[in-house]
Amino acid sequence: MAQTILDIDVSKSIETNLAELKIELRPVILLLGDFDSSLTVQVHSICDRVIAPLAADPGALLVDNGRRSGCAAVAGQVAAEQDKAPPHLGIVPFGTQSSDIDTNHRVLLRLPADWSDESKFMAQIVEHLARNETGSKPVVVVLFGSADKKLLVRCARRAWPLVIVTGTGGVTDQIYKAITPSADGTKAPAATDAELREIAETATIYSFALDGNSDDLSRLIRAQTDKHPETVQETLAEAWSRFAELDQAALTRQKEFRSLEFAIIGLGVVTSLLAVLSKSIPWPFSSAVDFMHTYVRPGGLGILLILAPIVMSIVTAYNSHFRDGNKWVLFRGAAETLKREIFRFQARAGGYSDEACVQISRESKLAAKVKEITASLEQSEVNKTSLAPASKPNLLPEAFLSPDQYVGSRLHDQMDFLVKKTAKLSTQLRTLLTYTYLAGGTATFIAAVAPNYSVWVALPTAVAAALTTKLQAEQVENSLMQYNQTLASLRNIEIWWKALTPWEKSRQTNIDLLVDETEKTLEAETAGWVQKMQTTLDKLTEKESDPASDRG
Repeated sequence: MAQTILDIDVSKSIETNLAELKIELRPVILLLGDFDSSLTVQVHSICDRVIAPLAADPGALLVDNGRRSGCAAVAGQVAAEQDKAPPHLGIVPFGTQSSDIDTNHRVLLRLPADWSDESKFMAQIVEHLARNETGSKPVVVVLFGSADKKLLVRCARRAWPLVIVTGTGGVTDQIYKAITPSADGTKAPAATDAELREIAETATIYSFALDGNSDDLSRLIRAQTDKHPETVQETLAEAWSRFAELDQAALTRQKEFRSLEFAIIGLGVVTSLLAVLSKSIPWPFSSAVDFMHTYVRPGGLGILLILAPIVMSIVTAYNSHFRDGNKWVLFRGAAETLKREIFRFQARAGGYSDEACVQISRESKLAAKVKEITASLEQSEVNKTSLAPASKPNLLPEAFLSPDQYVGSRLHDQMDFLVKKTAKLSTQLRTLLTYTYLAGGTATFIAAVAPNYSVWVALPTAVAAALTTKLQAEQVENSLMQYNQTLASLRNIEIWWKALTPWEKSRQTNIDLLVDETEKTLEAETAGWVQKMQTTLDKLTEKESDPASDRG
């Protein structure tokens, strides 16, 4: 088959020039590097067993410099040896001699004389090869031996992952040395060469030994090229659906728990009122009792006095059996745990970063976490209830979040929630405590100025006890303290992030730190709330199960 060389027309755009090649949009594997001829057999083996098969299935475009040396020559030979040649393109600079062009390359793109900066335009061409009006595909750089560091810097700035095959010498081994910690675990000293230092600090680098297991390299490269956005969206949609189910279940159980607690507290107060009225009716209430007797026959007050504690016992028994408060806490804890995992996934941080998802995809990791969280929940008492199906979530077009998007949708969202929540809890705490003190003062006033009606001291005392129980059940004071502490921590994280330079914000270590500190702060707040709520609910259940506890 004849060799085709297309000369780039500088009067046309890069897209127009590339359109003449009629190359299908697919992931790009950019092969770079020259190495000692003694390593040719090993490099040939890697290209034959890993690179060429990946280009054929699942499919990728091989791109190199098209020369008759280094990895380009090996790739050309391997491509020619395949039963079905993989898509392969060589990009050669202007003035390259015919004797220096590899004859196994079927298609070559020659740069014009005006484009003397080979690294600049090669990076631009590869970028356009992986993107058109219909979408974009990933680019992965595979480096053997020596290569133009300027080109590697341009690749790093485009966030293209770099796979270095160590043991091939040149800049490859220099990069490996710059990123490898010393034997005692201390960080490798920064490279003195500015370009090498930028590559080591900026690029996402994966290393593979020349004599390593080819299956490991295949999985590594496949993880970068064989990406399916639809799979990510499906996994994310399923995770958010499970969160919505848990969130809705938590809200439902919270509503039921608070209704039952209100009923129990209210019945306690009503029982106290009826007990007091059965023994003493002061003049302000005598006319009201006379009015009541027009509708309720004499002795009706006694019947109500009997019915009130019976109803209260029934409601208490129902609450103790179904324990909606405990289920609310468990559902809320599980929902928040799942939400944290989803945001870690979308931020691609920690265990969901590119470096941590070579052997196992991040979608599989998230699915495993969803299973782990829900399985743990199913082993608790919530397995005695049902989950209502939740509506499908409205997902953003982009499954993943940039660091600034994460700050907006997670950090700022939680800060806004906490600001509103602390204001509400502060008002609630002040109001409930004020009424509690007023009820206590009223009891003291009655005992002091109306000894003949001392039995009425029980009513404001019951009201004060009811308000105290509500404060305990909802953990108003403790929640307010925790929310304020969490809000202060999140604000400190925001200040730290804003203080970083754009380059520092792009570093994976800082992205991991941002997400990790945010999620750990929220995790600590949730864990503290869950623990205190469970302790409080257990105490309330014990108290409610004691018939004499509220009617001593």
